[in-house]
Amino acid sequence: MRSVQALALAAARRTPWRNARGFTDELALEPRGSSLERGDFHWRISRAKVAENGAFSSFPGCERILVLLDGGALSLDHGEHGPRARVRTLEPYRFSGHWHTQAQLLGEPANDFNVIYRPELVRADVEVLRVGTRRARLSLDASIAFLHLPRGCALARVTGEEEALALTSGDSLSMSKLAPGDELELLGERDDTLALLVRIEPRSSDHGST
Repeated sequence: MRSVQALALAAARRTPWRNARGFTDELALEPRGSSLERGDFHWRISRAKVAENGAFSSFPGCERILVLLDGGALSLDHGEHGPRARVRTLEPYRFSGHWHTQAQLLGEPANDFNVIYRPELVRADVEVLRVGTRRARLSLDASIAFLHLPRGCALARVTGEEEALALTSGDSLSMSKLAPGDELELLGERDDTLALLVRIEPRSSDHGST
């Protein structure tokens, strides 16, 4: 049976970075009962602030998708693993979690949005939605989806749900056990409304619980 749940940023679990240089607000992590510290998670969605230059934490066996939400651009040096990348605001950037990555701010400190996942277990992607005050109808096209509102306000309703849920800046919407053809209706209520939609599809037939 489909599960749809609104989540406030205040309910996020705050965890220290593995490199002890900052903190992350953990918005979602699966499967239930797993943890970042034990490394037994399948995927994790989080927010953090990059306030200074330094090394990213290493996540062997994982892929990462990084989205800068504000601030200046970020330069990522992957050393021998790949070319230096310039990550711009609201442009999703995908890279390997096991790469030794050094980050350099190219402007103001930035808030970022992170998806970390194990590619042998799930597929994941992130879509940036500059919603504003328009109405959008989005194909979820996955058995698991996660919507995050970095700023603005919106009403969100999944296919078949009777009432729309009101989301404000920092809120999220967790959706699981979705069926083929399920869609998300999103109505922005402020000019600055911005949303990030994560689609996650397990590679096995066992989708687990959310």
